[in-house]
Amino acid sequence: MSKFKTNIPSIYSISSYLKKDNLLPVYFFCGEDFYTIDNAVLSVEKVVAPMLSSDFDRETISIDKGQNLSDVLDLASQFPFGGGKKLIVVKGFEKFSDKKPLASYVSDPPEFSVLVIAQYGKISNSRSEPYASLLKADYIFEARKLKGAELVQWLVRQAKKQGVKLDSDLAQAMIEIVGDDKSLLEMHLQKFFDYLGDGKEVTFDLIKKMVSTTKEFSIFDLQEALGKGDKARSMEIAYNLLNSGNDPVYILTMLSRFISTVAQSFELARMNLADKDAAAKAGVSFYYYINCKKARFFMNDKHLLNASRALFETDLTLKTSAVENKSLITILITKMLA
Repeated sequence: MSKFKTNIPSIYSISSYLKKDNLLPVYFFCGEDFYTIDNAVLSVEKVVAPMLSSDFDRETISIDKGQNLSDVLDLASQFPFGGGKKLIVVKGFEKFSDKKPLASYVSDPPEFSVLVIAQYGKISNSRSEPYASLLKADYIFEARKLKGAELVQWLVRQAKKQGVKLDSDLAQAMIEIVGDDKSLLEMHLQKFFDYLGDGKEVTFDLIKKMVSTTKEFSIFDLQEALGKGDKARSMEIAYNLLNSGNDPVYILTMLSRFISTVAQSFELARMNLADKDAAAKAGVSFYYYINCKKARFFMNDKHLLNASRALFETDLTLKTSAVENKSLITILITKMLA
């Protein structure tokens, strides 16, 4: 008895199946990285488009609840109007109530059709149908979210494609501010290109200036004001962040990381490490680490402990009470700088 494959191939391996002479009859993309799934769908469409003899042989279907998978598969099984290929793109496969009919289609797909399917979400059981059949036929690819060094390297590569220079430390700093949403990261890279021009190098000051999701301030500005012990300025920036649509959970998470890194910098300083090495040991970018080292107000054990306690209490309040956002953040900052 053959051993069942459990590891779904990475979506980044589809380049091996995007040539005219080795196209797959079925491409099934799944996973949590929706951005990469949509890009993979576009890549297949780009290759297949020249093989279509009629516009009627190309269709994109966004699935709504209640739709029947068998109807979609019947459409893919019908001969094309022209003499070329037929391209059917299905988005939202996870919304089908009965997914098993795809297993029969996968066992004997028509050679004239290319069926591209996007499931936005992970597969809970790869042994169930139709996933087992897709895996056996090598038609399934997973888009898992990139984390850590993988995401940093992806961003560096994307910057190069966009026409700007971005080193890995700056890429990590950018991710720390924006988050791991690839579409947002790529949008900001385009902003850098428009601002700098082709081949220019991105700086940390430019990231702080242009990457902020707010109209006036970024979370870095709030950290800087808190690090100086400036309560009035901290309140002003925090209110701006809230008014610009930032969630209190995001602010709390970023401040917790900030205080944690400041605390780590104490220990790392005693080890006489160079700042670049200390930043790597703390798991943050060099630029972020330097900013944390400038937080002089918290270079005091009592102030640091007080800030940590304030963050813990605010987190508890956020999870157990319905406190108005501005009141919550006001109390947090007041306690942190008490």
